[in-house]
Amino acid sequence: MTGVNPPVKRSATAAAANTDTVIVTPAMAQKVKILTFWVTNEAAAQVAGMNFEIRYGAQILGIAGFDSASAVVGATTKTIILNAEIIGDGVTPIQARNLTLLNTGSNVAYCITCEVTA
Repeated sequence: MTGVNPPVKRSATAAAANTDTVIVTPAMAQKVKILTFWVTNEAAAQVAGMNFEIRYGAQILGIAGFDSASAVVGATTKTIILNAEIIGDGVTPIQARNLTLLNTGSNVAYCITCEVTA
């Protein structure tokens, strides 16, 4: 992982509740400061309230959610400010988890901004 921002990652379509999506796996001894996290609904309207976790391995760093129980296509969660610093071990991923089932045909994009140093 190099540069300032890793790529945005998309969830699986109609992902079951508690499905993890790996955003990036920091290299061994790589310092990563996760600054912000937000989620965008991409393909179909949701039908249930939606919350999403940003995690480093099993550690929950923050939770973002849609303001509506039926988020429309293009809806975006509020950006949460994290400022969470981790040191990679080469195997533990930075990942996002949807806490409820995504609607049929729907997926979301998980977005983070971060600073990376070797």
